[in-house]
Amino acid sequence: MKRVPGAITVFLSFSTVLILALVGSCLEGARGVCLDALVRMAADSSVSSVFAAYQGEVKREYGLLLCRGRTAWSECWQEEARRYAEKYLAPGAGTALDEADRIRAVEITAQALENVYITEGEGRIFADAVTDYMTSAGLGILLQEILGRLGLYSEEEGLGFIQSLKGMLSDQDSSPQGILENYENLKEEAAKLQAPPAEKQTPSTESQTPPAGGQVSPAAKETIPAAGQVSPAEKETIAAPKEVKADLLEQIKAIKDNGLIAIITGTESLSPFSWVDATLPSVLPRSEKSAHADYPSPSISLARHFLMGEFLLHRMGSYTAPRTGGSRYEIEYVLAGESTDKASFETVVGEILLIRMGFNLAYLITDAAKLAQAEALAVSILTLLALPQLTLLLKWLLVAAWALAESIVDVKVLLKKKKVPLLKNEATWQLQALSLDLEAGNGAAAGLTYEDYLRILFYLGEPEALSYRMMDVIQKRISLKKPAFQLREYMVFAVLSVSVRTGPLYTPMSPFSFLLDGKGRIVKREARYAYERR
Repeated sequence: MKRVPGAITVFLSFSTVLILALVGSCLEGARGVCLDALVRMAADSSVSSVFAAYQGEVKREYGLLLCRGRTAWSECWQEEARRYAEKYLAPGAGTALDEADRIRAVEITAQALENVYITEGEGRIFADAVTDYMTSAGLGILLQEILGRLGLYSEEEGLGFIQSLKGMLSDQDSSPQGILENYENLKEEAAKLQAPPAEKQTPSTESQTPPAGGQVSPAAKETIPAAGQVSPAEKETIAAPKEVKADLLEQIKAIKDNGLIAIITGTESLSPFSWVDATLPSVLPRSEKSAHADYPSPSISLARHFLMGEFLLHRMGSYTAPRTGGSRYEIEYVLAGESTDKASFETVVGEILLIRMGFNLAYLITDAAKLAQAEALAVSILTLLALPQLTLLLKWLLVAAWALAESIVDVKVLLKKKKVPLLKNEATWQLQALSLDLEAGNGAAAGLTYEDYLRILFYLGEPEALSYRMMDVIQKRISLKKPAFQLREYMVFAVLSVSVRTGPLYTPMSPFSFLLDGKGRIVKREARYAYERR
């Protein structure tokens, strides 16, 4: 074989080039894999670092983790995420192309792809944050305890109970004025009893007996005086019909004239705090509230609603446990949503009064002795006025007034932090006579407290409205320390995209550097973070 001069040199030259190309490709491939891992870790670390700076006051006061994501209606957190990414990818060098930057980062960008704020999702995002906190706090076991106090032992029974109460209150006006207007007939009948008929005659034995159209019970007939035969007790009852009227009917009339809340609270002055504020979450535009309505799409259950109610009662103030500074009746505002503390308290008291009236009237209807007492009193009054045809009407007016008077006393007892049984019996009934004695209530050893009735009203409320009012309370409370605080600026979930463009691994000769301008490897990775404990 003829030897070609320089063949070995050429062979070694080509081999060296191929070997160097192979080594360079391996190094570049290794750098690419390393860069991909670094960018992924940088993206995760950057978004985690942003969310690590949660709002401290909200965490200490309410246990919720919230991260500030925007200021003055513009995003602010993605720039912070970019600075974190620079530190993680090019420590000490930033984006400079020097020996300290081993990955040769030419450009590092961070972009917010998605972020979910606490005030979005039609209130469900806030409810999810509260539920996560309450679940982690171990308060879910209280559900059975509360249901047991209501005489219920399963979620199904609890839902049935709530639906029954909703039906009871659906057609009623729960304001103090509305409650008393339901008993306007009391005032009219009292006025009829004040003046005798135009041609009043001495009642005979026949006129003292109601006609067939106004049947009375045997117990009531016993109180109708026979001719010339009246017992001393009956004489006392019949001789003072106006006193009886003044003792109950006039008291109900006085309540309507003077105000129900004034009768219940006495001379105590109520909180004048106003909730009128254009920055509150509850008055945000509908378009912002409905954003991310499908996130996180939690299921609606009694247990979830229960945890929301327990958060409300454990973290916010009420009439019986007021907060210092700002609103004193935060829970009442959440339940009623009125513009002032006073109006919210009046609405809540009215709703509790309606609930108590329903249960008290239900008991009176089953108590034959008390029905007989009301009928006997009605017969005694109307017999002297020769109006026996009104016996049945006056009887039920007296029964309704008795239930109202008992309910007023019940509410007075509840506001004194005492207990009232949900279902009354003869032993726990407080007004044994047809009168309104506001000092009669002493409470009971077992029953429901004012806070328990607030729980019931919370269960009856609309979840979205309740969630936004709870956010109103949080914003107002935190703004006492941080006046510029707005809850709509804080997020609970975000998706971040980090992109890195690198320069060449080997520094090219300056005459050929223009060939690599704008070139280089580009690596992009996404990371997400959410404040979830589930």
